[in-house]
Amino acid sequence: IPAVLYPVTPDMDLYKDEQFGPIVPIAEYDSMETVLEYAREGIYGQQASLFTAKGDDSSLLIDRFANVFGKINLNGSCGRSPDSLPFSGRRSSAMGVMSITEALREFSVPTVISYKESNIADTVVQSIEKGSSFMESLV
Repeated sequence: IPAVLYPVTPDMDLYKDEQFGPIVPIAEYDSMETVLEYAREGIYGQQASLFTAKGDDSSLLIDRFANVFGKINLNGSCGRSPDSLPFSGRRSSAMGVMSITEALREFSVPTVISYKESNIADTVVQSIEKGSSFMESLV
């Protein structure tokens, strides 16, 4: 269960900085322009949550947020998406849109798999390369 923090104000680090914990900071706003300015001026763009009961009032925010945040949670807190969806953080939150396989490849340390060449080894390696998402021949 996440900790709900209210009120979060513009002078607080929680308002400006990206969080990676079970935290739900709640900030109030007086105008739509305040929210749009927050999105426009921020340096992070991984996720945002929009809580509303009126779709008409939220159309502008969704349209503007779509260019800033990689994931918009409607009436729900930020969280991890299913692995079948690409990771698409923006700005200082990511390195572009990538699938789980691409993310693992990008953030993994290369490993060398060596073997002595033989007919059996070549057949085994070819079979592994066909089924593996990560093994690729260097020669």
